[in-house]
Amino acid sequence: MIDLEKLRSTAIEALEAEGAFLVELNLGADNRISLSADHPEGITLDKLRKVSKAIEAEFDREQEDFDLEVSSPGVGKPLMVPQQYEMSVGRAVKITMLDGEIKTGDVKSFKDNCLTIGWKERVPKEIGKGKMTVSREEEINLKDIKETRLEIRF
Repeated sequence: MIDLEKLRSTAIEALEAEGAFLVELNLGADNRISLSADHPEGITLDKLRKVSKAIEAEFDREQEDFDLEVSSPGVGKPLMVPQQYEMSVGRAVKITMLDGEIKTGDVKSFKDNCLTIGWKERVPKEIGKGKMTVSREEEINLKDIKETRLEIRF
């Protein structure tokens, strides 16, 4: 069986050499390795190939037969690590809170594991009839979030 900690450290070292970061790493009972990585400017196939080769060089297929899949996170996948939130500043997100509440907005900033989202909403005028558009912002701690997904707007 492949040592998960050795695998993780090998992957992180190879990713850091490419300026990339680990998003998700899974090791199945059948030695099926699934690694997802990203880069602040978007990960390239060349970087993924180099990470794959670094892992393959570290583990001997003769001793431990394994299947390796190295990829970037898909568009529909939830954000998993703080670096992905940093990369999402300026983008639209849909957040599911731990209590089930759904929040949507644009990521305004990310700092100290806190995400600030902003949105516009129509509210009644203070004086007179009708509504007016106001800008709102909310700071959300990552520990209060169940899932965050980027929203694709056309």
